[in-house]
Amino acid sequence: MDDFTSGEKYDSQTPRAYGSGAGEFYPGSTGSVKPSPPGARGSSPVPPLSTGSYAGEGFTGGPSGFPGASGKRQGRWRSFAMSFVAGIVGALLVLLLFPWAFGVNPADIITGRLRKASSGGSLVESEKTVKVVSPAGGQMTVAEIAKKITPSIVHIDTKKVQSSIFGFELGVQEGTGSGVIYDSNGYILTNHHVVGDATEIKVTLASGEELDGRKIGSDRDNDIAVVKVDRSNLPALDIGDSDSLIVGELAVAVGSPFGFEQSVTSGIISALHRNVSVTVDTGETIVLTDLIQTDAAINPGNSGGALCDSNAKLIGINTLIASQSGGSEGVGFAIPIKTAKRIADDIIAGRPISHPYIGITGQTVSEEIAKKYELPTTSGAYVTSVFPGGPADKAGIVQGDIIVGVDGKQIKSMDDLIAEIRKRNVGDSMLVEFYSGKNRKSARVKLEEKPRTLE
Repeated sequence: MDDFTSGEKYDSQTPRAYGSGAGEFYPGSTGSVKPSPPGARGSSPVPPLSTGSYAGEGFTGGPSGFPGASGKRQGRWRSFAMSFVAGIVGALLVLLLFPWAFGVNPADIITGRLRKASSGGSLVESEKTVKVVSPAGGQMTVAEIAKKITPSIVHIDTKKVQSSIFGFELGVQEGTGSGVIYDSNGYILTNHHVVGDATEIKVTLASGEELDGRKIGSDRDNDIAVVKVDRSNLPALDIGDSDSLIVGELAVAVGSPFGFEQSVTSGIISALHRNVSVTVDTGETIVLTDLIQTDAAINPGNSGGALCDSNAKLIGINTLIASQSGGSEGVGFAIPIKTAKRIADDIIAGRPISHPYIGITGQTVSEEIAKKYELPTTSGAYVTSVFPGGPADKAGIVQGDIIVGVDGKQIKSMDDLIAEIRKRNVGDSMLVEFYSGKNRKSARVKLEEKPRTLE
């Protein structure tokens, strides 16, 4: 990432279910509370209260012994007792009937089973389980992920002796970056631009031990390199699946930004399948395709470090940022592990790295250019030159043609065309649609191996 700073420089929660309030009821039920049966809210009818005997049937004593007062008092107590009992019965009926109206077993309320089920992590509604899952989709917190990842991340220091055309030493250029332990036998995955043509490579493990490293191979077009250290039983990082990523899921980056080793940042996957043009030190422009975009902070020194998912698995190799300040502005890019793994495996096995080739140079057509030169389309890949004897030349594509489609997919830019070519293998055939003058044509192009003289 340190070489890509010129204008183009371009964590997880445990899934849990949520209810709608401490489990007092289940929303979605459609029952209603039935009216209480007669007697639930009051007492059954009683006969009129007696006030005692009529005059002449004998009065005994004063007011307290008056038979009329005694009978009235007994009637009132009997009415109160019956009302009290009726109230208790009514309350029990309401307690039993009301939960049933909402689909809840009253026994669950009495035994406390309802509260236990509610706090168990799922909400049952109409016989289906409703769960709210964190964007991470995993089972680990950022702290747990960092703890698992960091032993597999290394710091890389490089030196390159600069010499004059007469062989005199002009000085030493130093650089720093990051790397990922790819294989326990000492193979380190990093960026091509981190190690480049360095004359000295030092690898510092998470333990602080410094080892000599040597580059055993690299691929400039995809910005991937493999460094070897003479050490075994190293903690290799688990490989994830970059093809199954979704926008919004957790992303954790680990590396050595500005030389601060083992730095951890987190964010999300912001976008997928990005194509980015980058001007390298030689002045050439290369296109990095199918990149993962993340807002996890990536800074100079993070290059070659890990981008991991919520399961602490490697999904990408951090490579560059889009920034006006030179530091992180929330737009970072990583090479998908699928691409990095394919290249690393070829390098480790001693196989040549394959680069499908169409045999043209070109530039993107914009609306402004299309209007200025009266082109038949406002987007596409304009062919600025054709290599004699190359695949495009053999298919009849000439300078000035505009490629607008490959196998039915629209091509809006030169970057789109490069990305489509890199998805294929040497020997594959693809149907290319293009404008030749005002006429739209198509031709089948068979991809060939890119000549070594062009690498």
